[in-house]
Amino acid sequence: MTFVNFSLLLGGVFVAIPILLHLMMRQRPKQQIFPALRFIRERKLANQRRLQLRHWLLLALRCALVGVLALALARPSVASGALSSWLAAGLLAVLGIVAAVAAAVAVSRGTARLISGSFAGLATILMLATLFLIVRALSGKSPLVGDQEAPVAAAIVIDTSPRMQYRHDNKTRLEAAQEIAQWLIRQLPAESELAILDSHAGSGAFAADRSAVEKAIERLRTAGTPRSLADGIEAALKLTKQKTELRKELYVFTDLTTSAWKSNSSGNLKQLLAANPDVLVYLIDVGAENPRNFALGELALLNDVLSSGSDLTIDTNVSTSGVGGERTVELWVEQYDLTLPVIRDGQAVVPKAILRDSRVVQLSPGGQQQVHFQLSTAVADAASRLLTSSSANSSSNPACFTGIQQGYVRFVGQDGLALDDIRYFAFELQPAWPVLVVTPSGISSHYLTEALAPLELRQAGRAGFRCDTLEQSRLATHELADYAAIALLDPESLTADVWRKLADYCEAGGGLAIFLGNGAQPPASFQDPAAMKVLGGKLTRVARTGGDTFLAPQSYEHPILAGLRPFATSVPWERFPVFYHWNLDELTETSRSIIPYSNGKPAVVENRLDQGRVFVMTTPISDPPRPADRSQWNELATGEDAWPCFALVYEMMRNLVSSSQTRLNLLAGETAVLPNDPTEYPDRYQLFTPLDQPQDVLASAGRVTIRFTEQPGAYRLRGQKNGPLVRGFAVNLAGDTSDLSRLAKDQLAELLGPDRFHLARSKEELNRAVGADRIGSEFYPLLAVLLACLLGMEQLLANRFYRRND
Repeated sequence: MTFVNFSLLLGGVFVAIPILLHLMMRQRPKQQIFPALRFIRERKLANQRRLQLRHWLLLALRCALVGVLALALARPSVASGALSSWLAAGLLAVLGIVAAVAAAVAVSRGTARLISGSFAGLATILMLATLFLIVRALSGKSPLVGDQEAPVAAAIVIDTSPRMQYRHDNKTRLEAAQEIAQWLIRQLPAESELAILDSHAGSGAFAADRSAVEKAIERLRTAGTPRSLADGIEAALKLTKQKTELRKELYVFTDLTTSAWKSNSSGNLKQLLAANPDVLVYLIDVGAENPRNFALGELALLNDVLSSGSDLTIDTNVSTSGVGGERTVELWVEQYDLTLPVIRDGQAVVPKAILRDSRVVQLSPGGQQQVHFQLSTAVADAASRLLTSSSANSSSNPACFTGIQQGYVRFVGQDGLALDDIRYFAFELQPAWPVLVVTPSGISSHYLTEALAPLELRQAGRAGFRCDTLEQSRLATHELADYAAIALLDPESLTADVWRKLADYCEAGGGLAIFLGNGAQPPASFQDPAAMKVLGGKLTRVARTGGDTFLAPQSYEHPILAGLRPFATSVPWERFPVFYHWNLDELTETSRSIIPYSNGKPAVVENRLDQGRVFVMTTPISDPPRPADRSQWNELATGEDAWPCFALVYEMMRNLVSSSQTRLNLLAGETAVLPNDPTEYPDRYQLFTPLDQPQDVLASAGRVTIRFTEQPGAYRLRGQKNGPLVRGFAVNLAGDTSDLSRLAKDQLAELLGPDRFHLARSKEELNRAVGADRIGSEFYPLLAVLLACLLGMEQLLANRFYRRND
């Protein structure tokens, strides 16, 4: 039991006042002279017994009066309404027993019927009230005693994740939560302490007054990177611990979706709530019980940077919940325009988007379907426009040949949740990637160059790579910085200085592919520390397989196998045997085997060197079908219909040239970092976000960093460097953000504890749940009534006791 004003219990010491008054003011029998002494003596004894009883009754009433007054002013209370009913019943029972004993004593002493009858009536009333409270408590009904208006420490957690924009009954779920929350704070007792928390990280503090809480609720907006409700509840519990109010209440407004409760906190929510039993938890469900929604999944682009001859490939999943039917999915790409964006009449003007492709999907309720877009014409057209518009400045501004283009994929039509009806993307268009192909004398680069830049694409100007060949003997003096990647075909032994030069090139962000073959002799020349740093392991010996060994990928998750992923179960690797391969053992911490042979030995090894990477293939792709001076190492490139080898080599090189490229497609909340070479790019930009007015952004340490990316959409950077220059990136919400699947009550019980929360779906249900816990927790009203009864009885007895006889 606790007390609102514990210090007022000290008033109980004033019980001594009636005792002193009783001792000082007690009447003494008067001496009277009568002829019949015996009659007077008997009368005297009867009067003494009657006065003695009245003295003790009056003393008890006055002591009880002072004690109950002190107890009422201290305002004792308990946290449970049910417990308050049992305590009130116990108090009434004790008082009833005392009144019954007093009535019995009064009857035995022959006291006046008024006094004995009063005590008997009081005892009857108290016992009936006790019985009524016991029956009501056992039936589980709301307690009748107590005060519902005692101050509370209330923390209100409102889910402001993007899902709360789901519209049902002409209002979003956030608007429904705001409406009930505004009503709730008006129902809370006066002088309560109130705190508002939402899904933004770090939010939450007790407000100065109720009007501040109302304004905070009005200003709530959805968060692009919301924290989970579990984290919000944990923060709210920490806040309530700071308050000394007896009653602590936690209100959680949620749409009850599964994704809202994915916790990133280190603690267990059930254990945390169990450790705070004094905090009453109420969940207010504002979600739609049967949500109906079409959703676009995250967009998958093979690469954020495309050469002028590459195809723009975009994949996404279309899913439904609660509804099925036919929908049209469209692909829109913006026109490239160096004059935009600008601000006109207070509004941002952006390039016009053009519809490039569309797909019609038919979905059953709860189903999903993959949608694939592949554009070559749009990219080629965009490249020609880019090169044409910038050719005049190409000599003075190399960056003019590089362009960022924005676009989006969207549904035609609307549904309850608009945020997942559109997904944004960005890609960078640039000329063909320059690749340096290094070969020893007598080694052909034909297979590699044809895989990267086929003759027909070179003639059409649509090749994605520009291959320059170089003899290995000239590698030591050749400048490497101008190339996006380097390929060593069947290399012979290199000096330590050349290996260090290659390592420096990779550490600066370059990509290197090494195809080991017959020329790697002797093996000791490749075991120098500088060589092992680049290779990522120790080259030991040549393994002869007998022709029953082939490439055997265990997984197609790595990017170099992305192009083969759709055919993962049908790639005929066994048709292209490997007769000889090098053993690359003792792999370093920075390297790992990407593709093994069927005998388990590494076939392709990836080695990361700071900002760049190295791919090492332990068998060559440069051997002719039937070498004249030695045995054939494999049939990877010379076998019939050897498309798997060419696809693998192409993806390896494309991954290498893009390894140092910037990510242009981000999730909300991720930091965007764009490289900013001061020789090519300006040091100041105007940043145009999807919603806000443009703001200045400065480059620092050779890069532009943008941390505020919560809002999905297209982000554009406009600057001046020998003419206008436009850069940008795209931001989307995470794929599970629009997941509207709901938690069942048994799942909530498993998450929070079976008897640890009340679930309400309306104001009436919430009012009943709060009333069942809160009413009856204070005894002030009961003590006030009892105080009035004692005061009346004291007055009645005192007037009779002190009344003078005429």
